[in-house]
Amino acid sequence: MDQLPPPAAGQVRIRVRLPPETRMTPGELVLAAGVPIERIGPIHIARHDATIDVAAESGRVARAQLDRIGQTALVDWNWRWVRIGLGRNHGLSMGRLRKLLLDADALPAGRIHLNNTHTLVGVQDFRLPAVLAAMAAMRVNGLAVPAEALPPGKGPGSPAFGPESH
Repeated sequence: MDQLPPPAAGQVRIRVRLPPETRMTPGELVLAAGVPIERIGPIHIARHDATIDVAAESGRVARAQLDRIGQTALVDWNWRWVRIGLGRNHGLSMGRLRKLLLDADALPAGRIHLNNTHTLVGVQDFRLPAVLAAMAAMRVNGLAVPAEALPPGKGPGSPAFGPESH
């Protein structure tokens, strides 16, 4: 079995980068997740990666526990670039951008490119309509926040934040 079936409803899939020379069994991975066995779905362990399905309500706990083994990431999240028509020239700082993203319910955000004239932010695709609607009503330093979603595949690389995104 080289691939897992799609996650069941109510489950999230977490990928863990295993350190070199680390061999784990599925049972050891379940213990490391710190979640009751009935909340665990299918598990796949490859050479340097392990993938585990966990009930969505336990996903945050499992990911925090699995982070002790290696770098973790949620799998099957699709990201899109959002272009915001404000940048450093408009008085937008990283702290102000973070507050803007928090108010628009765009967190967790992906990669961020804060330029002088505009800003690119990676946003999860299922949050995209709500984020664009929220930003349409916002103002930063008296200026409207013009935001648009770039088409899939456009923009500088992957909008997801992670080691493969550069």
